[in-house]
Order: sequence, then structure tokens, then C-alpha cells
Amino acid sequence: MTLLATRAWGDGADPSRPLAVLVHGVTSSSRTWWRVGPALAERGFRVLAPDLRGHGASPRPVAGLAVTDLAADVAETVADAAGASGPGAAAPAVDLLVGHSLGALVALEVVTARPGFARRLLLEDPPGRSSVDWAGLAAGMEADSRRAVDDPQALRRDLEAENPGWPPGEAERRVADLADCNAMAIAAALRPGVSFDLAGLLAAARLPVLLLLAEEALGSSIVGVDRKAAVAAAGDSATRELPAGHSIHREALDAWLAALDAWLAG
Repeated sequence: MTLLATRAWGDGADPSRPLAVLVHGVTSSSRTWWRVGPALAERGFRVLAPDLRGHGASPRPVAGLAVTDLAADVAETVADAAGASGPGAAAPAVDLLVGHSLGALVALEVVTARPGFARRLLLEDPPGRSSVDWAGLAAGMEADSRRAVDDPQALRRDLEAENPGWPPGEAERRVADLADCNAMAIAAALRPGVSFDLAGLLAAARLPVLLLLAEEALGSSIVGVDRKAAVAAAGDSATRELPAGHSIHREALDAWLAALDAWLAG
């Protein structure tokens, strides 16, 4: 296991505040939560967002990038942040565990392997196993990572043109994430494909789950039969489709927060 670099919002020293943990997607980092973290802190949470292994400011290994490895890192890091690290130590339950894309798979793995780790789980547009061209995704992240280092301003301009719904400053953060991550190692881990049963993991989850899905036409990473199976496993009442592409929290933060607020109130 690897202790991860983290960002925090809210009063982390106040144990009476509920704890939210945010897990980012592939080639991203805790930077991606720059608007979500403060919004949750305003709602009374203390917020912790780790950089996954090989991402952001966390160690950049060339191996150990399977979902199970990443999940173990997150659990150990949360325990360490709570002063409960070490063999047999148990961190206080996370009140809200959020995962986007790859981070959604990591979050599901954490709660499956560690019952009681979290009280609520929000999954933002998790990938469908057959919905993603894994080799194409790997090649794209390698190319984008090289551009982020060699010509960051051109990549920023392209991202802004391709994503007109992003707020100012989002493209710069995305370029920084791509430059920081160990894209070659991550791509090598993804290129053969990632084996997982999303519907099975959802059906086995023993805690309340909110599934936020992007629109298929706008670039969701879970489509067709994968999407139908996930919705059936989570239940219609626990699923919301929001008017955005894969990175809902970047494109439609107000809708993202409104869905969360309604779910927490219910």
C-alpha cells in the first residue's frame, strides 16, 4: 500500500463534522475537485481528496496500478489522515465517498473489501467494461500527456474549444493533471482492458448508492447494455442522468450538487 498525497477542505480538525472523501478519475488528480470540495465544506463536511497512485503529487510507480491496489491506497490514506493507520487500525466511517470514472470503480472496491468503510456512496459516470475502447483510451492519454509537457498552451486551447461548458481555469488544471501523471505506466495497465463487473458490484453494495450518469450522446463512459445493467442493479430511484458529458462535475456542477442535496435530504 502507498500513502497518497491529499487535498483538504473544511475543518479537518473537527471530528464532529461528517467526512467526505473524493476519488478522481484516470489521469486526473485531486485538483479536479477544486469546486466540489469547497461546496461540500459549505454543507458542513470536512473533505479529503487523495491523488491516486501514479497521479498528481502521489508516488509515480510503474506497477501496482490495478483497481485493488488503488483501493487499498485510498483506505490506508484515509486511516492515516484520521490518525488510525497501522495493522488492525480502523478509520472512522466515511460519511460520503465519491468516485468519478476510474475513481468510481476504486470506491466500489473499497466498500466491497471493507464493509462499514463508508455510509453513503456517490458514483459519477463509472465506465462500462464493454463501453470503453481501452487501447484507444491508453493511446490518447499517452499523446495528451506528451502534449501537456511539450506544448501545454496549445493543449489548453484545444481543451477549451472542445469543452465550452467548462468554467475558466478548468482546462489549465486538466493540463497540469496530464503533465503530472505517470501516463505511460497508467496506459500500460489499461491497454489490455480492465476486468470488472460493475452491475455485480452495485448489486453487492451494502450501503445507499447514488449513481450519476452523463448523457450517452454527450460522451458518457457507460452506454448500451452496460448502462442498462448498472441502472437495473442500482435501481431507478438511485439513478440520475444529468445534462453533461463524462466529467459531470466539471460541466454541470449545479446539477451535480442539486442531485446530491436531494439524495442526502431523502
